[in-house]
Amino acid sequence: MFRKVISIAVLLLICAVPACAKKPAVYPNAHSEKVGKARTDQDIKACLQSADDSVGKASRGKSSASSGLKGGLIGGAIGLGIGIVTGSPGTSALAGAAGGSAGGAVGGAVKDNTDGVYRNFVEKCLREKGYEPIGWR
Repeated sequence: MFRKVISIAVLLLICAVPACAKKPAVYPNAHSEKVGKARTDQDIKACLQSADDSVGKASRGKSSASSGLKGGLIGGAIGLGIGIVTGSPGTSALAGAAGGSAGGAVGGAVKDNTDGVYRNFVEKCLREKGYEPIGWR
């Protein structure tokens, strides 16, 4: 039972976290229409990489890790309570902690996970290339 829960939690983390990274959206101005979608995507990736190199990407994962820790603690406590009632507190607590960690990490990844300095850097880079950033998603 516990191994199955752990396997599912790990699978959820692997599948969901990378897909949830926020990226800037740009307004379809004359420049972006002239260069096309492929070039716009390349320029966005270049600005993201430049920001990673210059101001660091440490803050991009803080929300996911923090939410995973909180989820694990809450899930463990709930699992322990259920285990006391059902007669298997240890296994239930571990299963709850694993599920809570996975859920919390995925929830944290879905939330806004970039700090202001990082965003400002990327948006300035895009403006210098001729784009008009309008938000992140």
